[in-house]
Order: sequence, then structure tokens, then C-alpha cells
Amino acid sequence: MDTDVFFHTVIYILCSISLIVLIFLGVKLILTLNKVDKLIEDINEKSRKIDGAFNMVDKVTDAVSSVSDKMIGVIFNTITGLTKRKKKKERDEEDE
Repeated sequence: MDTDVFFHTVIYILCSISLIVLIFLGVKLILTLNKVDKLIEDINEKSRKIDGAFNMVDKVTDAVSSVSDKMIGVIFNTITGLTKRKKKKERDEEDE
């Protein structure tokens, strides 16, 4: 009977120690998760700022691309018009 009481007492003490350790680890885990949450919020805020910068760069490159496409179109139409005039003049000279 004495060994029964001894083992029960040891088990109760070990369970109490385990409970205290688990509470301590739970508190540490909560503190760590709070720090991770703050870090993630900071990263999200910075990524939104970077997104704004990338969106601005994207708009500028779209505008530059649009202007350059229009300029290329004008140059191409001018060259095409000049070659058509030359061909027309050559045909007119051949017809005469």
C-alpha cells in the first residue's frame, strides 16, 4: 500500500510539473505568435508601398510604349507613302 501512495504522489508531481511547463510554453508561443503577426503586418505594409511604386512604373512604361507605337506608326506611314509616290511616279513615267 505504501508503494501505491508513493507512485501516485510521484505521478501527481510529474503531472503538475508537466502542466507548469506546458503553461510556460503556451505563454512563450503566444508571445512569439504576436511578434510574428507584427512582422507579417510590417511586410504587408511594405509590399503595398512597393506595389504602388511598381504600378506607377507600369503606367509610365505603358505611356512610353503608347507614344513610341504612335511614333513608329507615323514613321511607317510616312515611309509607305513615300514609296507609293515613287512607285506611282515610276508607273506614270512608264505609261508615258
